[in-house]
Amino acid sequence: MQSMPNHDWAQYSLSMTFVLLLLAAALWWLSRRNKGFLLPANQRRIQILEAYPMGLRHKLLLVQVDSQRLLLAINANDIQTLHAWPADSPPPAQQGASDAL
Repeated sequence: MQSMPNHDWAQYSLSMTFVLLLLAAALWWLSRRNKGFLLPANQRRIQILEAYPMGLRHKLLLVQVDSQRLLLAINANDIQTLHAWPADSPPPAQQGASDAL
């Protein structure tokens, strides 16, 4: 097996260092650009609480924005707000809960 000359190893090392530095710079730039995306869950202003798929292109989302909750219907063409209420309001009573007493 034939070994590589020393200048090829130097060029390979220099190229690998350049690629790693470029990758580090790209990751740093993405973290600065998408600052809200990298925040911990409790510090985000917009949170998706639940998602319920209703088909291939339809779903319901329960979203909390600051102190308000929204029930959204999403399909391929649009997003509709079905209901909105304060986030600190109690959850609605379940229909079958009073039957068990």
